[in-house]
Amino acid sequence: MAKKLKASAQARWRKTLLKGTLWLSSELVLGLIGMDTVADYGEFLTQSQVAEHVNQAIATITTVM
Repeated sequence: MAKKLKASAQARWRKTLLKGTLWLSSELVLGLIGMDTVADYGEFLTQSQVAEHVNQAIATITTVM
């Protein structure tokens, strides 16, 4: 059981490290070619989706109460 948890934790760290590396690489490349605005817009869309999910969750919780 402990081996499964350790393997799962390692997989999550690898995934997080990969995402971070890809994000940093894309920021650097887009910044060098002057298209950093596109990356910022992508981040804005992601944050908007997160905010929408949070608002839906709050609405659901308040409806249940």
